[in-house]
Parts: sequence; structure tokens; C-alpha cells
Amino acid sequence: MLSGCGTTKVKTGTDQLLMSNAVDLTVGNLDFSDIAGEKVYLDSKYVVAVKGFGFVNANYIVSALRQQLFAHNCELVDSVDAADYVVEPRVGALGADSQTITYGIPGNNSLGAFTALIPSVPTVPILPEISVAKRDDSSGLAKISVFVYDKNERTPIWQSGVNYARSTSNDMWIFGAGPLQWGTIYDEPKFAGHRVNTDFFNIAKWFERPRYTSTAENKPKYHSEFSFNDALQPTVLPAEYQGPVRPNSEAGTLAPGEPNSVTPPANAQPLK
Repeated sequence: MLSGCGTTKVKTGTDQLLMSNAVDLTVGNLDFSDIAGEKVYLDSKYVVAVKGFGFVNANYIVSALRQQLFAHNCELVDSVDAADYVVEPRVGALGADSQTITYGIPGNNSLGAFTALIPSVPTVPILPEISVAKRDDSSGLAKISVFVYDKNERTPIWQSGVNYARSTSNDMWIFGAGPLQWGTIYDEPKFAGHRVNTDFFNIAKWFERPRYTSTAENKPKYHSEFSFNDALQPTVLPAEYQGPVRPNSEAGTLAPGEPNSVTPPANAQPLK
């Protein structure tokens, strides 16, 4: 009743997810708040040589960095001459690793190879794998470092330091049945590609994807968590702008255009 058989044949898509997820996690930790609103040039000359795997290459990394800069309201320019600050990224690692663990007796042909040396002894067939459980762990690793410097003064402004992230994908077979899948590339644990009901099968909660629980206000936001409407909300109003009529406790109801009839945002400046 506990036996079964499950096989994962092709993992090309999983490998690409691992590498792209590692890039997203790494870029998501970059906080460009120090140059928010400034004219910056993204110097990608040390990234363009990255080949990567499949679609996860130099173009994917550069696009992720550009989107992260836009998320922090930076003004990207096309040439270094038009910029005030230069953002220079470099890639230290981009790849995938995997390892397999067998809980039991792995299959081998050592005894058969030994008996083949003795003519009078019949050849012993390959011993099959006898395992209670089997686990296949894959991971993607990306290391992307960035520093920012003033174009004119040639002075450092900000650096990310050693910044890398590892994405994971774990497959487990129990008595041959599976795989039970969990890791950072999955929103929830799965069994042979199908969703696992964690309310019914509570053991699956052990493998749920860890979630960020910090409440720090200065937590950097990745572009997928960033609201562009908030970042790009206009704060400059024309001088002739007239807002809605608002009541005033001392002067009664003011007509449009009269003084104190408009309460602009705290950081709004009239157009010149």
C-alpha cells in the first residue's frame, strides 16, 4: 500500500526558474534609495559577457536592474555624459547545483563485476536500488554586486557589498511515490506537480516556502512589490491650479481662486 513509482524526466524549466529566481532575489535586496530621483547611467559592460542558461542571461540581469532602479524613482539616461551618477554592476556567480540523497541501499554492479573475473561463477545481475526514500535537491545561485559613484567627482556614493542569493527546489520520493516538491520557486508544496492541501495534509506545512516576516520600514522593495503610482505621483502643481472649494471655519465657504482655498501637498512646488 505504501509503494509507488514517480519519475521527473526533464528539468530544463526548473533549472531556468532556479536561476531566474536567484537573480530576482539578489536584485531585490538592492536598495537604490540614496540615488532616488537622480539622473543615473547603468554601466552594464561587466554584465554583457554573462551567458547564463536559457533565457536567464545578461539581458535578464540588466532588465532586472533597470526595473529595480525605476522602482526607486531613478531617472535612467542613455549616455554617461547626461548622468550625474553611474551604477556599475558585476556578476560573480550564476549557475545551478544539484545533489541526490538515497535513504537505503543504492543500486550497484560491484558484485557482478567481481564475479565476471571468475570463469566458473555465473554473472550476478545488477542489484536494484532498495530505498525507503529518495531526495533530489537543486539550487540556483546568483551573486550580483553593484556600486554607485559620482560621475564628475569620481567619489563613491553607495555599494551593495557581497550580495548573493540561493533559490531552491527539493523533490522527495517516499517508497517510490512522488515527487513531493517544495522550495523557493514554488508558492506552496506540490505532489507530482499538483497542489497539496496543507489543511488536510499537515506534514506539508513543514515544507512551505519561508516568508519574510520583518516589519522594518526601511526594507528595500523589489519591483514586483513596488507601486509605480506611488513612486511617480506628481508633486509639482501649476501656479494657476485651483482645487475644490473647501470650507473655512473663520471665513466661511471660499470661492474658487481666493487665497487659502487650496491645500497643496506638503512637498509640492509651483511651476516656474
